[in-house]
Amino acid sequence: MQIVLPPEVEALVQRQITSGKYQNAIAVILAGVKLLEQQEDIYQGRLQDLQQDARIG
Repeated sequence: MQIVLPPEVEALVQRQITSGKYQNAIAVILAGVKLLEQQEDIYQGRLQDLQQDARIG
């Protein structure tokens, strides 16, 4: 898969690499994908809690 990043996103990726926090663009992208996955998990958990509350009350 090949993707083209908007210039501002490409600059962000480059800043992360330059800071030394990540070794390459793939590592930055993977960190972002993991964060997205964590947010989705949190959202699903909250949604299930709300659905349970709605069934109870």
